[in-house]
Amino acid sequence: MDQKPFEVEITFRQTLRYAVQATNRKVAEQQAMQRWKVGDEQYVVGSDCCELVDVRTNPIPCDERCEKDAHDAYRYLRDRELVIETLDEDAFNPTIHDAVSSEEVAIHLGWKRRGDGIDGTPDTPRAARALDRLCTERRVVCFTRSRMRAGEKGEIRLYCTPQHLAMLSSLILDEELAGAAA
Repeated sequence: MDQKPFEVEITFRQTLRYAVQATNRKVAEQQAMQRWKVGDEQYVVGSDCCELVDVRTNPIPCDERCEKDAHDAYRYLRDRELVIETLDEDAFNPTIHDAVSSEEVAIHLGWKRRGDGIDGTPDTPRAARALDRLCTERRVVCFTRSRMRAGEKGEIRLYCTPQHLAMLSSLILDEELAGAAA
């Protein structure tokens, strides 16, 4: 019997219990939330990872589809970066993102998941597969950063082309040299 490659996505809920000293319940909740946001596990007194939410298994698509997805993802990244580089007067504008997540790529390319009650959600695994392929081919670079939004914990993988990363790096170097000369 031929073996086929599959992707298995396991989603679970994790409960952490923090020990905090506070004047009231609301303050205690705020302290625990702040510790959770920054990943402070020093005061964790217990955790449960036993509530399984979902398991999804999908065959990995054929190489031709993966190649087309990678091509589409690369074209989106490059077009997006060229627009930013051409139109943005301030490359350090905090509203401009220097890289994108696989979820953002899935959203902008219109890749949606279907079935099992999750219709319409972004097909993040498909985008991640395409972007990881581009990283393997060295057409895209990937880095991680801490999540920045309130209530989010952990790190997120971000992607951009080497050309865009080099342009941003040169801008930073130029800015540092100008600051040192002043």
